[in-house]
Amino acid sequence: MTAQHTDVRNWSKSELELLIQENGFRMRGIDVTRLETFVDAAFAFVLTLLVISFDELPSSYEEIVSAIKQIPAFGASFAVLMMFWIEHRNWSRRFGLENKRTITLSLLLIFVVLVYVYPLRMIFEGLFSQISNGFLPTSYQIDTYQDIRMIFVFYSVGFLAMSTIITLIYVEALKQKVPLMLSTSEQILVKAQIQRHSISILFGILSILIAYFSPDEFVVLAGYIYFVLLLVMRVPGFFAQKRIKKL
Repeated sequence: MTAQHTDVRNWSKSELELLIQENGFRMRGIDVTRLETFVDAAFAFVLTLLVISFDELPSSYEEIVSAIKQIPAFGASFAVLMMFWIEHRNWSRRFGLENKRTITLSLLLIFVVLVYVYPLRMIFEGLFSQISNGFLPTSYQIDTYQDIRMIFVFYSVGFLAMSTIITLIYVEALKQKVPLMLSTSEQILVKAQIQRHSISILFGILSILIAYFSPDEFVVLAGYIYFVLLLVMRVPGFFAQKRIKKL
């Protein structure tokens, strides 16, 4: 038997015993649906925009070198987008939920990521240009600190929105714990995911506040705090695993 996506399917114990398990979750949604295919296609399209939206194909050696220098910014942008795509993919495989709320949230995720791609590329081009002292180029020009503030705000609003959407789809999974027959350990892991992405929401808000209100010399902290987030997001999972071991 394979897991099917339905509008909140009621699972039985015997059906769950036949499912494969990954990272503590039974895979209730291993069959690909049209919604998943659409989400995948949207992220693929966004990656295409990430590559070609700023420059044409190189026509000389100098342009090739310039394009190569943009690889770090593309790589970092790619990693951020794939983080959100993997989160949605994992959620879909773990729960197989496809109701009005999850469809709406998934479509909203697509909308946000299509807008988010532009400030995402700008942020990482600016970051690598700064740490390389201009060796790695940017595709845009910043004239004032107000420009920097607004770029960070645009980026953080997008990050905040996507983190909120991922949080809400996990909240929906927890609400459906009875028909999904989530085990105690699965519920602990779901709550840890909600906590992880709630922390991301808080960091997005903090970044916006720094961008708006900090002195000019500290405005770049609105971007650097996300490196701290990479460490802090591991905390809920650590404590979740400790709770599961005690069961």
